[in-house]
Amino acid sequence: MNIILWILQSILAIKLLTAALEHGFRQDKPEMVGAIQKLGRTSIVLLYLTTLASFFGALALILPGLIGWPPIVTPLAALAVAVLLLASIPLHLRSREKPKIFVSLVLLVFAIIIAIGRW
Repeated sequence: MNIILWILQSILAIKLLTAALEHGFRQDKPEMVGAIQKLGRTSIVLLYLTTLASFFGALALILPGLIGWPPIVTPLAALAVAVLLLASIPLHLRSREKPKIFVSLVLLVFAIIIAIGRW
């Protein structure tokens, strides 16, 4: 079970890091520009907050097991990531990004499994 949880944590951390890069540094992509226009100017602040949350969530999923932080950090991080992913679904719906909803749901399931498994 530990190996499966580490695999899920790695997949989720990698996806969170790529999401942080996408939302933080590639806001000039046509898809991002369209979503920003649909969601309004406050979406830029929201994207930067999402970037920070994704980055620190990815670190909090992996680092506790590697450097000896208290083990409670991982399930708490997984719960925080689950809340972040749950909040992303209505925003993706509002900006009409249907494939992103499926990815968010799958990653949400991963985060819930990690939170329960590491608790």
